[in-house]
Order: sequence, then structure tokens, then C-alpha cells
Amino acid sequence: MTRSVSRRYRAALAGYYGFGNLGDELLAQASLEALERVGVDRERVVVLSNDPEGTARALGVHAVSRWRLREVASALRSSETLLLGGGGLFQDNTSLRSCLWYWGVVRLARLCGAVPWALGQSIGPLRSAAARWMTRDALGSCRILHLRDTFSEEWAGRLGLSAVRGTDLVLTLNFPSSAARPGEAGRRLLLNLRPVPDLDRWVRLVAPCAGGFSGEVVGTALSGEDETLLHSLRESGALRLDRVERVTELDGAARLWTGAAAAIGMRLHFAVLAALQGTPLAVLPYDPKVAGFAESAEVPCALEDLPEPRVPVPFSDRDSVVAQLDGLCRSMFPS
Repeated sequence: MTRSVSRRYRAALAGYYGFGNLGDELLAQASLEALERVGVDRERVVVLSNDPEGTARALGVHAVSRWRLREVASALRSSETLLLGGGGLFQDNTSLRSCLWYWGVVRLARLCGAVPWALGQSIGPLRSAAARWMTRDALGSCRILHLRDTFSEEWAGRLGLSAVRGTDLVLTLNFPSSAARPGEAGRRLLLNLRPVPDLDRWVRLVAPCAGGFSGEVVGTALSGEDETLLHSLRESGALRLDRVERVTELDGAARLWTGAAAAIGMRLHFAVLAALQGTPLAVLPYDPKVAGFAESAEVPCALEDLPEPRVPVPFSDRDSVVAQLDGLCRSMFPS
């Protein structure tokens, strides 16, 4: 694209940022690193966030509140592009609100002259006609649409969208090394649950494994709602958890995952972190994107019974994944 000399930012970055969900914060970090690799410094990026002060402090970027229309419009008028930086932004699993907000911000970007593009996206489920229309309209206007799973590719096909297949952006991050303390290796089971309508089913599946584990069972929370739920399950006695730990950054994840005997969980980025660390993994596939990742990592999904966790297929192709992302970014910022 032709570079505009009059705009302060090269990219406005939008996603589910500033809500305290580790997976989404890692997506923001991976998006910023991808931009930096092609010469877009953080001072040339503005993030639309639920917690702009926290985002600015954590990531070293300019940030504005995603809920203040004037601030968002000003940021988009000051930016060459709008990057949807990873995540399942277009889905109506619980309501239309997510589709409506991201459709609105893409439409506003176009009005403000900021070119939309998207990396590391999931699409669906899209149960309503309105959700499908908004998704088609928003993602169809993206100069680049990069998808992270087969399920999303199928949705793109149904919607008539042209897309590039890739993988989750978090897989491009370097997982910090952290040595297990003496006697710690293999003595920890990590369990992750998140609030869902059929939670009782998942609790029943994992309870025997947690109850019979000979070491420490750690309830592993990637968000505030995970943490609240896991504490509730522990206190009620519904699930054996020796402690609950909230993970808020990559270094903390490295310390917790290192030496773990196995990881069993629901959230996609819980599974991604296990794959990066090489921890034996079984997933609880509450969402198609989680089942899709399990298939790509060749680890089992719990359906009627909880299978034995398996070491994920080593993710040894980081260089080619990074090269693909860099090529897409360079096509947006050729100079």
C-alpha cells in the first residue's frame, strides 16, 4: 500500500485486548512483534483496548479506550491501517455483540481511510443471518484475511471470502525457558476450566483424574472468570484442586508449565502453551477452534471419557510461520 506521510500511526490494533485474558494479551504481543519485524515500531501503533492505561504500560504502545467512539475515530483517522490482531472475533456463540463491535470498527476504519486487514483469525460459529452478514461484510473488506484453523476456512468458503491459511499467532512467540526445581518435574497436573453452559459435563470428566493424581493439582486460570470458577469448584469440593494460580504473562506460564506431568483444559491458549512447552495434553473441546488445534497438534479430545494426555507434535516450523506472517505484513507496509 502507498504510505501516507500525514498519519501518525501505521496500524491501529484491535482485538479482545485489555480484558485480562492471557491468550488475547499474547495475541496482542505477537501482533506487535510481527509489525516490528517489518519495521513498524511500537510508537507507530495504537491499540484499541478495554484498559488503555494497562495496555500502554504492559506493551509500550499508545492505547485508547475501545468504548469511546471519539477516541477510536481519532485513532483510526490517524492510522494508515486497522489490524484485527488474532482471535475469534466474529462468532455469535453467546450473542451478536462481538460481531457487531468488530463489524462497526471495520466500517468506521473504512470511513476514516484506514485500510482493514486481519491476522490469525477464527470465524464462527455463526448461527444467525445477521452474524453471517456482518462477518462477510467486515472480513470481505480486509485487504488480507489470514485464518488459523480449518473450521474457519470452511466458514470463509461458505461466506465467499478469500483467505490465507496460517496458524495461531501465539505460536510465533518464543516460550521462555524455566528450569524445574529439584523434585518438581512430573509432580504437577494443570487443569483449566472456563465458564460454559455445560460445565458440569467437563467437571465430571476431569474429576476422577484430578482425584487420583499423586502430585499437586493446580487450577490454571488464564482469565479472571477462570479464576473465580476454579476457586468456586475448589471451595465447593466439586473438583480436587490443591491451589489455583492465575497466569497473566508468558514468564509466569513458563514457570508453571515447566516440569508439569500433564495439562488438561478448555481454553485454546492453554493448549497452545502446553504445545509450546511440550507438555502432555488432553483438551476439553468446548469450541471448534479448540478441537481443531487438538487435531493439528495430534493430542486427544475428551468426549465421553477423558483420554490419556499425549505429548503434542513438536512445533518445529516456527521459522516458516514467521516468514509467512512477515510476508503478509510487508505486503501492507512495503517501505
